[in-house]
Amino acid sequence: NGEMLVTDISGLLYRVSSDGKEKKELTGVPEIFRKGQGGLLDVEIHPDFSNNKLVYLAYSDPFPRRKGFTSIARAILSRSGLEDLQVIYKVDSEHATGKPYHFGSRIVFDDQNYLYFSIGDRGERDEAQLLSTPNGKIHRIHDDGRIPLDNPFVKNLNHISSIWCFGNRNPQGMAIHPKTRQIWSTEHGPRGGDELNIIEKGLNYGWPAITYGINYSGTSITDLTEKEGMEQPVWYWTPSIAVCGTDFYDGKAFQNWEQDLLVTSLKFERLHRVRLKGSQKIDEEVIFEAGSRVRDVEVGPNGFIYVCLEDPGRIVILKPIM
Repeated sequence: NGEMLVTDISGLLYRVSSDGKEKKELTGVPEIFRKGQGGLLDVEIHPDFSNNKLVYLAYSDPFPRRKGFTSIARAILSRSGLEDLQVIYKVDSEHATGKPYHFGSRIVFDDQNYLYFSIGDRGERDEAQLLSTPNGKIHRIHDDGRIPLDNPFVKNLNHISSIWCFGNRNPQGMAIHPKTRQIWSTEHGPRGGDELNIIEKGLNYGWPAITYGINYSGTSITDLTEKEGMEQPVWYWTPSIAVCGTDFYDGKAFQNWEQDLLVTSLKFERLHRVRLKGSQKIDEEVIFEAGSRVRDVEVGPNGFIYVCLEDPGRIVILKPIM
């Protein structure tokens, strides 16, 4: 109906009217691990929301001894809040860590209602290459949390059965191409080496064995930028723009932008439009100088572009000049 669900990292979930004039805090939100980049993260509605009213949340879940890890929950949305909350994905406590960064967090549904979500490496970069750990991965589950039997690593008891792909540093954006229906991801890199990837079953995206970036201190992570058995990104930004949320433009309000990718930049405080041809990037332009860290972008049902800014926290709408 044009209303918005908006998460705040502090743990608040808002229902915002379609005209932006009314903002209501919703009840029933799960407890969060609020530290650094951790908190209440992504929100997504079920593809059949009009019938089942299901809402999905990605959030940093608190564990004993001041540790946390990304979890996924679902609940029924009522006028006042969330009801019948179920945690449908939660790791064993051995994987939790007190480190305050790289929670990943993005959620998307495909056309068969499979749910994909990202978890960053949580500061344990070498574990991104291990199939026995959940961090540094993109996962795939049924909409109720069950593990699909055709997941790539489901048959090995020593592997995490929800893993769809691995070797991902910190994917903070995922979107489905409106025509090919492929999942594209923006991955927040180190100093240099932000990546744009097409996410496919069972593939290894290389982190930290290969990267186009270096440590924030200026030291080397690895001398390798490619290696057999590891995927190359569609594109990488060096210097980093600090990519976060992303969405494909599939509206009609902005002519000639159909199927272009909208990419946010935290570092340079702007919104990019990336033009693609098949699996290649052919052009890029800055379409909005925000003057604030740009956290997320969504194309609304009216074809307008909704941009989530951090300082101060607000949402702005981009409309074409008539």
